[in-house]
Amino acid sequence: MSSRENFDLCVLGRIKVEYQQDNSNFFPIEKKKMVYHKAIVKSVLSGDTVILRGKANQSTLEKQLSLAYVEAPRLKLGPNSKTDDEPFAFDSREFLRRLLVGKEVSFCIAYTTPNSREYGSIFLNNGENVTFQALREGWVKVRERKNKGDSSVDELEVLSVIEKAAQDAQKGIWGDKEKASRVVNYNLQGDTADFLKKYKKTPINGIVEQVRDASTLRVLLLLEPPEPQQHISLMLSGVKAPTVRKGIPDAEDLVEPFGEKAKFFVESKLLQRDVKVILEGQSGNNQALVGTVLLPGSNIAEDLVSNGLAKVVDWSIMLVTDGPVKLRTAEAVAKEQRLGIWEDHVARSKAGGEDHEFDGIVTKIISGDTLQIKVIRSGVEKKLQLSSIRQPKPKDPKVPEYNYEAKEFLRKRLIGKTVHVIIDYAKPPQDNFEERECATVKLGETNIAEKLVENGLAHVVRHKKDDEDRSSSYDQLLIAEQKAINNAKRIHNGKEPPVYKISDASETAAKARQFLHSFQRSGRIAAMVDHVANGSRFKIYIPKDNCKLTFLLSGIRCPRLGRSSSEKSEPFALEAVEFANHKTLQRDVEIEIENVDKTGGFIGTLWLNKSENFAVSLLEEGLSTIHEYSADQSPYTNQLYGAEKSAKASRKNIWSQDPDSVQVGEDLPASEEKEPQKEYVDVIVSEILSGGHFYVQIMEGSVHALERLMSEFSLYHKNSADNSHEQFQPRVNEIVSAKFTEDDQWYRARIKGFSPEAKTVDVTYIDYGNGETIPLSRTRPIPPNFSQLPPQSHEAVLSFLKVPAKEEDYGEEAYERFRDLAHNKQLVANIDFVDNKVRHLTLYDPRISQSPEMSLNAELVRDGLALVDKKLRYVRVNSSIVKKLSEAQEQAKKDRLGMFEYGDVTVDEDEDKVKRKY
Repeated sequence: MSSRENFDLCVLGRIKVEYQQDNSNFFPIEKKKMVYHKAIVKSVLSGDTVILRGKANQSTLEKQLSLAYVEAPRLKLGPNSKTDDEPFAFDSREFLRRLLVGKEVSFCIAYTTPNSREYGSIFLNNGENVTFQALREGWVKVRERKNKGDSSVDELEVLSVIEKAAQDAQKGIWGDKEKASRVVNYNLQGDTADFLKKYKKTPINGIVEQVRDASTLRVLLLLEPPEPQQHISLMLSGVKAPTVRKGIPDAEDLVEPFGEKAKFFVESKLLQRDVKVILEGQSGNNQALVGTVLLPGSNIAEDLVSNGLAKVVDWSIMLVTDGPVKLRTAEAVAKEQRLGIWEDHVARSKAGGEDHEFDGIVTKIISGDTLQIKVIRSGVEKKLQLSSIRQPKPKDPKVPEYNYEAKEFLRKRLIGKTVHVIIDYAKPPQDNFEERECATVKLGETNIAEKLVENGLAHVVRHKKDDEDRSSSYDQLLIAEQKAINNAKRIHNGKEPPVYKISDASETAAKARQFLHSFQRSGRIAAMVDHVANGSRFKIYIPKDNCKLTFLLSGIRCPRLGRSSSEKSEPFALEAVEFANHKTLQRDVEIEIENVDKTGGFIGTLWLNKSENFAVSLLEEGLSTIHEYSADQSPYTNQLYGAEKSAKASRKNIWSQDPDSVQVGEDLPASEEKEPQKEYVDVIVSEILSGGHFYVQIMEGSVHALERLMSEFSLYHKNSADNSHEQFQPRVNEIVSAKFTEDDQWYRARIKGFSPEAKTVDVTYIDYGNGETIPLSRTRPIPPNFSQLPPQSHEAVLSFLKVPAKEEDYGEEAYERFRDLAHNKQLVANIDFVDNKVRHLTLYDPRISQSPEMSLNAELVRDGLALVDKKLRYVRVNSSIVKKLSEAQEQAKKDRLGMFEYGDVTVDEDEDKVKRKY
């Protein structure tokens, strides 16, 4: 084959001339016999040189090939090179990179130099010669002839014609050389942390210049001018691929299983591709940058993990911008399908057996990371430690304080609540500790361990790399801990922890008497049951006074619990303790203290949910008996005796035995029943919501204080030039100043809802009870001196009655009738009961009412606009009043008044009871 024919085939690309073609991996070529091959362009070294690899998947066969007869400007070879880029060197390289990288091409070898460097031609799939394209765009130039007698003179003449056209058009390297230079840093200048802070979480255009292994890359960041281009080493966030280390001085070669395959996978997708880089952090060891690399529609870390070519790693998973879920899910699928590095993976059996996942009720907070939970479906109680977290270690001086706070954090949120439990793993017995099951516990959608960590009340355990015994929400725990560190929460704040010095008011009888009068004056005291000794004896903690005390229920006696395994308990003692634990242990309660005993124990009443007298509950369940002396001294005598009488009649628990064998107090004769204590107050009905639901102001000194406050309040807003409201963003439940629409005056109000889009707020006027929706501009921050007076409106309902709501049948009539009776009148009210701050009142008009049957409550019943509700808790101790109201209701039925005009509406209720019973 002549030199001219070689040139036609290999340089000019006249591929219609017959030639030999080989589609397999390329192989050595002799110039005398031109052979064409197929290959993939792996990378571009400069504007005239490429690296080719074989077509076969994972082929390691590579060849460097330079374009024949032309040359491109030289690039700087690296940070140690003494020469800079020649003008247009990077632009020339970029032209060829964008044209060829990742594409399948044909190539042939034109000649080989003495130093074994090969030169030839590359053709695109459409047959176009790459050398011609580069010349036409002005990114290469024709090499000068060193030997005038060279047989390639004809070829050079043809190429020179193309070059001349590019010169005349001032294309590429023939353009303005002043615009040809670039500024590039091969190493980070200054502190890595400062660079990260500047660009963190910001997508940056880049080019992957080298793949060291599948999860470690060399990337050129194309920062926005005038910032220089920047080379960085980048580790992929959240993943670690098998190591590939070869040819590194002073380091032994190491290629882990699937390392080469993973590296090839990344090279085929990323090498010299345009990518988006999101910098997310630094590695802890060498301070290398860590981040995410994105292709259009693809995240290389997720692709690696989903193909079993990388593992998810804990230390950087919390840095991932999109969070850990996608990576963890991809890894789980790869494990299940046994892909790549997981080919020998064996799924571990679930901890917990049949109770691996269940709903349960939290019965006790044992410590700041350990709970006792009762499984709902089986009734079994389990002691569970929260997975992958721990309290501060014993050597940490913050242990007592922050462990107490952690325990309180859990108690306030979880005790008595239904939670969802996932058993993650079991800790084997060690150091005198029994085997412990560790679980993720969720209240609704809230992971309680995550909340502990986020509030700086626990550390996250750092598990070993391949340790699968960890929380099912481990990544979220790591993220929460980092958030706590950033916000300097509690154990991370570097400050001295709070000190809790709890005194024991029951330490001695003399010390108890010192506390007695103060406790008696305080009335009901907020407290927490810390321990149940038996059904009626407790250890109580009072947060306000930071003290603990022994507390005994007055008026009752519970069966005695054996003090040791050898001492026999009285019948039903264990049941009483279990009932007390279930109802009171670690619950917020209220106590009323009446006296102290000779050992320093305080005697009184314990209230659950502000309305349930626990002594009465024990008597109702037949788990205690009356202690006559203290019961007769109690202000709740009737309730106590009534509860025991009911348990006797039902033969519950203690009373299921022979009644003669039970030592109890005698029932009070009916004639000796005491009327409930009356508590009369003067009131004004300030707002009516329905015929039985309203707000009142209590006419005592506070009402006069309100009048003075409102006068000063009005004057303040009239004269105020405060502009702080212009940026005011109120919070729900915040007390503010609000301008009432009806009279355009300022009043104190509570924010009930806030709509930023509409710029409106829902408010309730706390001194009157009414509410409305107003523009945000009609609210102001309230000065502190105007918020000291407590709200003067109190929510109330009519005692003993069920009154229809306004939208129900006869609701409007009941509303209007009550308005006629109560509006703008000073009334007298008896507070019969208080339930969660709602007062149950019997109202009297002092001008006409002299007895219960003349109350406003009775008026509504007589008019057939309300029904007597005998299900209310306080009905039994007000039997005489209820009897008279029931008589008034019977008369309204006979007279066909109000809701009875078409018949007896209570018949339907009775029928419903029968249906529910059977």
